[in-house]
Amino acid sequence: MKKLMILFAVVFLIGGSVLAQTNVQDILIKNERDASLYFWNEVNPANGLVRDRTTWDSPSSIAAVGFGLTSLCIAADHGWLPKDAVYNRILTTLEYFKSLPNEHGFYYHFLNLWTGQRFNGSEVSPIDTTLFIAGALFAGQYFKGTEVQTLADELYERIDWQWMTNNTVYINMAWYPERGFSGSYWTGYSEAAIMYILAIGSPTYPISPQDWGYWIASWSKNGSGDLAHWATSDESLFTYQYSQAYIDFKYLDFKYVGNLWDNSKKAIEYDINFCNQDANYKTFKDGFWGLSACDGPNGYSAYGAILGGTDGTVAPYAIIGSLPFTPNRSKEAVLKMWNLRNELYGRYGFVDAFNLDQNWRDFDYIGIDVGTEVLMTEDYYTGMVWKYFMQVPYVQKAISLIGPKQISAPASQTSNAQVSTSNYKVVENFSSPYGEYGLGVWNGGTAPATSINAKIISDPTFGHVWQINYNVETAGAYNGTWLDLANANLGQTFNASSYSNLVFYVKGDSESMNFKIELKSPNNGSEYFYVTGVTKNWEKIVIPFKNFTKYSWTEPVDFSKLTQMTFVFENNVDTVKNGTIYVGDIGFE
Repeated sequence: MKKLMILFAVVFLIGGSVLAQTNVQDILIKNERDASLYFWNEVNPANGLVRDRTTWDSPSSIAAVGFGLTSLCIAADHGWLPKDAVYNRILTTLEYFKSLPNEHGFYYHFLNLWTGQRFNGSEVSPIDTTLFIAGALFAGQYFKGTEVQTLADELYERIDWQWMTNNTVYINMAWYPERGFSGSYWTGYSEAAIMYILAIGSPTYPISPQDWGYWIASWSKNGSGDLAHWATSDESLFTYQYSQAYIDFKYLDFKYVGNLWDNSKKAIEYDINFCNQDANYKTFKDGFWGLSACDGPNGYSAYGAILGGTDGTVAPYAIIGSLPFTPNRSKEAVLKMWNLRNELYGRYGFVDAFNLDQNWRDFDYIGIDVGTEVLMTEDYYTGMVWKYFMQVPYVQKAISLIGPKQISAPASQTSNAQVSTSNYKVVENFSSPYGEYGLGVWNGGTAPATSINAKIISDPTFGHVWQINYNVETAGAYNGTWLDLANANLGQTFNASSYSNLVFYVKGDSESMNFKIELKSPNNGSEYFYVTGVTKNWEKIVIPFKNFTKYSWTEPVDFSKLTQMTFVFENNVDTVKNGTIYVGDIGFE
């Protein structure tokens, strides 16, 4: 998946020098890249264990290992690290975990970085095991069909979720060899959604789907009016982010509790309002927010938007981890932090925490916090983590068993999904055999005319779709199809200036397909974007206009005067060089 490769190549200067301009997207991408390298450097390469934090004597956190497995895949995908080296590092990690001491498949929260043994009496932790196994399953899906996927599945399948309930309807919070289960259970709203989902989806030791109902029945709310939300007791923002770094809840409406995406958005906005209204701290007066568990001037604390829950310390990872939910407010705060970069930016990106009132900043980076930044930035710009994780069969199974209502989900999430297009303007639904204004094919290089053909066919989901057959097996071959967005013969253009994204649905006849899409306008404007990882299931593709890249020999596209959209297949780029893709409901939102 190389959606932002050209952009990333432009952003980073040799040696990671300071950006020449303060473009917030460039800053966020640089931060993501620098943060991802934490999981390459702060590790024992012999076993893959990742440091909990950047101190010489730090143990490994198994949750940090999980975030690291995902972050390394992201780094490999963007070319920041060699893909083969990343694969071997992940394989080493999973092989090591297969031999590690565990209790019914669950691991100790902290491990000695060098020996893998339990560190300092730490607990067997179901939530930290969950965050580890989520990273393993993601890596397995990313490296599908490899030993990495086999090992990830094996590690997941040996987790006895039933045992961890201790014969109750809830998952216990910890187990100790000295005294057994803790007296506390995972009740109340928290970051545990991903844990309950993986426990329900287990192919070997699943808990009952009804346990999800018992869990949500224990939730309580905070806030009022439009900001009323299901809340954690401390309102630390990480609790609204961890599960959603992996699971795309945007399209799922759960009985009794509603949409968890909206719930996180409200909780973050509640945090922003809380900080804006607190005039006691310079940190807040200067426009910063982001109360979450992190280091503070007086030690580690679970900061949150509650009375007495802050001393003016904020966590950059909580701000960046909120990008998908509150992008504008997050970007505003990121720009403010960048203005203070001499104090707030270091080897692995923005510092873990800072407090302007006490002139303090954290000199340690913490793995789980750095990982949150990497995953959420990637989710915001490409949706990569959601895309792969939502394809994990166990996740699909669990969501199906829980049975949330689909809001406007891609059909790939459920075999009976009805795709809704009410949230965007469809400009081509292929109901006409020639398209509304015109459809056609073209070929170039060594590709003969017979190497490409397209036609409109009936489809049970969309009514009609565009079937495109292409072949670029010969070196130097390229071909494609075109779609008119307006009637050029009449001098017409399509005004997309009021929209932000190009949207369509796509599937292929094999896995891991890709193609290039171009937009054109009459001013000789032409820009492109690579769509990668197309699968055999219908998937909604949303491409922000800002992510299109201008060709060096053309003008920028005038989005107020679009004329044509082109699908391009190329021998030197495409992973599948002879195949078929299907396209449905092209539009803008």
